Amino acid sequence: MSEENKNLENEAEDTVDNLEETVNETAEEVSETSNEAFEEAKAKTEAVLDKAEDKFENIKAEAKETYEKAKAKATEFINEDAKEFMDDAKEKASKLAKEAGEKFDDFSEDAKETYEKAKEKASKFINEDAKEMLDDAKEKASKFADEAGDKLEDFAEDAKEVIEETTKKTKNFFQRLFGK
Repeated sequence: MSEENKNLENEAEDTVDNLEETVNETAEEVSETSNEAFEEAKAKTEAVLDKAEDKFENIKAEAKETYEKAKAKATEFINEDAKEFMDDAKEKASKLAKEAGEKFDDFSEDAKETYEKAKEKASKFINEDAKEMLDDAKEKASKFADEAGDKLEDFAEDAKEVIEETTKKTKNFFQRLFGK
């Protein structure tokens, strides 16, 4: 019967070890999943920022190209047409160039502000919301590990009680059987 008790003790220890291993693996998986979610959110945010910056640069280049074309056409018109239209054309070309420059400056400023706002919001998400999500996940994993530890202690106590009870009953049985 001593061997039976040892088997029960070994089974209880194996069960406790398996529960501890499961708790540790679950905590690691939760932490890993949280880290992966944070990294994925960060990568997506950075991709959005990169796209916004690329679009800003493209729009800026297109605006500059349009400005240069308008300037070139105005110059061509001035150089090819008759003298009587020269003064009028110069005035219109200057006005057009000035307006295009002002529009370009306005648009550049608006695009820059939009880019800065997007960058600020993305940074806020990365620094606050994503961090908060990670902290929540860590807290839940810790809570789960604590609860599992408590249940593990309860299980170990129950197993100890069952082993002690089994030992007593076995001892009583043999005492009654052999009359001692």
